[in-house]
Amino acid sequence: MDLPKEQLTERFLNPYEYGTNIIVNGKSIEPNDIERIKLNRTNKDSSRLLPQIRAERIANGVILPISDEWYVTDKGADITDELILGPPGYKKSDDVNGSNGMEVVEIMPENNKIFVVHGHDKEIKQTVARTLEKLDLKPIILHEQPNIGRAIIEKFEDYSEAISFAIILLSPDDKGCEANNFPKSAKLRARQNVILELGYFIGKLGRNKVLVLFRDEIDFEHPSDFVGVLYTPFTNGWELEMVRELKSCGYDVDANNLV
Repeated sequence: MDLPKEQLTERFLNPYEYGTNIIVNGKSIEPNDIERIKLNRTNKDSSRLLPQIRAERIANGVILPISDEWYVTDKGADITDELILGPPGYKKSDDVNGSNGMEVVEIMPENNKIFVVHGHDKEIKQTVARTLEKLDLKPIILHEQPNIGRAIIEKFEDYSEAISFAIILLSPDDKGCEANNFPKSAKLRARQNVILELGYFIGKLGRNKVLVLFRDEIDFEHPSDFVGVLYTPFTNGWELEMVRELKSCGYDVDANNLV
């Protein structure tokens, strides 16, 4: 599995260190059930290493029934001992009272409301909203809320006030490029209001509490300035990725409710 260090820490190291379950491909794994963890740092991702590995196995006449992906773990530098410093949950006891003797309180979501930012794609909007409802969460879609005489910006500010998590839906609704290259270089883009609200929630909630779902289309241009934001394609498995992100932010959600 190829992961930048930030995602590796959030999805695997933190749950292991604090003794909470790790989610892999929709399956919940208890840290105490893990016999061994191996972490390698490589200069190339697995998609670039696999052709090399296949060529080496063919040249060496290796015919063992082991997948090529398994051999990726032998590439690069083993950094397991740098990152795994104790048994599962070894940090949990250290943080019960905090480093200064004060009680540490886990921050939980204020409520079950999830703000859903969308463009013109009704299908993705409705699918995400209904999926959230299956998880006993309440999707907040701005145009479905009463105006009560407020301007759009006032309404947006009011309904985003008590939000602890936001899902941004990027759909290819517009086209754009630099003015001097139009229309030759025009690419599909999300609506400008969607990008604005993406930036708003990153600033308000932090990157770890914003999930971006996007239509996987050719020539669909993503915002270039939001490094570190998790972009998830709206394809098979997006629901489980969403559940993982919600769990990491303290939401008590069960992927079994999606079946």
